[in-house]
Amino acid sequence: MTVLVTFDLDNTLWDVEPVIVRAEYAMESWFEERFPGFYDQFDFAWQQEEKARLLARSPDLTGNLTAIRLGVYQQALKQFQLPSEECEMVAKAALAHFAEWRQRVDLFPHVAEVLEELYRDYSLAVITNGNADVYHPYIGLGGYFDFALRADQQGVAKPDPELFKMAAEQGKTSTTQIIHIGDHPHDDVYGAANAGAKTIWFNRHGARRWQDGWSQPADAEVYSLLELPAAIRSLLS
Repeated sequence: MTVLVTFDLDNTLWDVEPVIVRAEYAMESWFEERFPGFYDQFDFAWQQEEKARLLARSPDLTGNLTAIRLGVYQQALKQFQLPSEECEMVAKAALAHFAEWRQRVDLFPHVAEVLEELYRDYSLAVITNGNADVYHPYIGLGGYFDFALRADQQGVAKPDPELFKMAAEQGKTSTTQIIHIGDHPHDDVYGAANAGAKTIWFNRHGARRWQDGWSQPADAEVYSLLELPAAIRSLLS
């Protein structure tokens, strides 16, 4: 049966924090060019508060980062007293601008090199809770992956085992034949293990210690992406 190696994206193939910071700066400029004074009222802190309010009203949106951001923009534009018939259109345009900046990632060292090696031996796929598009030309990794599952598009987010079951079905294999690689102890390690998959915890540079209160430790741990091929082979031996 086919071995399917699945990857988380944010903080596994790149550092997500600077990506989001740059995207937020770009959004501030985008709104201010069109609606001077917008960010005086609806700055990042306000948007975080509105996100919490939105999730309190609609907890089903948890995990759908794209829908949450769209809802925040729509609410801000309404309070800015933009005509109601324009709010949705402008919010969608703003979201599209954010999405473009969201793809401007700086890959960790050796990402393409390691994926090239793994691609020769295994089927590769993406399972992410984020809204990065691995097939976007700016990221440039789409050629290595057979498919990508994004929580905002599937309606379910890690650690829900359903997302891993979806990956197994699309990869024409079973969850027991999945090896999932990710940085998050709960979403990636617990989520994949709970679905029956093998897990590799990407603990970059060994900076973190596995805490007692976390779930069962991963089947393997790597400090560098260069260690992945050997770690995967050890789980299959």
